[in-house]
Amino acid sequence: MLRTFDIILITVMLAAATVTYKIKYDAGKRMAEIAKLQRKIDFEKDTITLLKADWSLLTQPNRLQKLVDIYQSELDLKPIDANQIVSIDEIPERPADDIENIISSSDELLASIKKTDQIKTGSVGQGR
Repeated sequence: MLRTFDIILITVMLAAATVTYKIKYDAGKRMAEIAKLQRKIDFEKDTITLLKADWSLLTQPNRLQKLVDIYQSELDLKPIDANQIVSIDEIPERPADDIENIISSSDELLASIKKTDQIKTGSVGQGR
């Protein structure tokens, strides 16, 4: 009887060791995934910070004024008068004929895009 009891205990210990190893392996795998995601999140946060700094640099009033002075003749910019700002209700509606012209011209544009999209360029993504 002692022998049967020993075999049962050894089997239970092996099963417990196997389950423990599997749980430990899965936990390590999850921790690696969490670390990878945390690195991605940190990278995205750094990218956002960099883009905010870049936006602040690009929208500085002095820089924009210099660009306006350089491209004044091409842009034909003029200061805004207070009476130019209106509410949504004051904007006239566009006639239906204009909308139909826009739709027909967009259909022509889509047709021309479909024609040019059929040209094979040999890009990296094709043929794989």
